Amino acid sequence: MSDLGNAHPKFIEAMQKLSAMSEEERLSEENKDLFEQAMNYAPLDIQPQLVAIRKKYDELH
Repeated sequence: MSDLGNAHPKFIEAMQKLSAMSEEERLSEENKDLFEQAMNYAPLDIQPQLVAIRKKYDELH
């Protein structure tokens, strides 16, 4: 992963919350807004990984 020192605080906040959850919790409807926050503020080099997670989320819902 990239150096998160330059990452937006909202991205870091969202990722800290999401990483404390199980995969099932991360992909739940309740955490969609938190995931969107992570997507919106993600550093460019991390975005492809988040897009892959979003695709998995979309397949579940």
